[in-house]
Amino acid sequence: MAMRIEQRSIDLPCRILVTGDTHLTGGRTELPDALVSAAARSDLTIHTGDLCTVAAHDLFEAHGPILAVRGNNEELKLDERLPDAIELRFGDRRGIITHGHLEAGSSASNSVRRAYAARFDMVIYGHSHMPEWEEVDGTWFLNPGSPTQRRRAPSRSFAELTIDSSGAVEVIWSLLD
Repeated sequence: MAMRIEQRSIDLPCRILVTGDTHLTGGRTELPDALVSAAARSDLTIHTGDLCTVAAHDLFEAHGPILAVRGNNEELKLDERLPDAIELRFGDRRGIITHGHLEAGSSASNSVRRAYAARFDMVIYGHSHMPEWEEVDGTWFLNPGSPTQRRRAPSRSFAELTIDSSGAVEVIWSLLD
């Protein structure tokens, strides 16, 4: 089955909440207060997948526009409406949002590097719950971690991007533990 990829443009300047792997399942319906505050002050939320439920998607959407991709733990109703990836244009730069579970490789980090390095200016992905902001061969890789499940990461986390009218990016990390 071919990947479902959407094309989107982002108007600059903008402030973007980047989060993922929220895993609101098993009756959990609340997001951390710091994440909700960040969503409210952002122009856009980018979610890297594993929202898990339509209700979780709606929590973010209540605070403004959201671009979300399909993770590997979505309920069927959400899985059917989310793309596998979103290619972005912001100014003269190109980016892609993906969960990181569909690309071939030994880890999410390795697989997205193999699939997208040098093809995009920025790759925003999730799946591993490990926060990352690293430049490799001219491509910036951003994994916001997870605001709800630390797993092997040092803390729960999310990121906020400020992109100015020239396309310059500033990243502000929020660590929740």
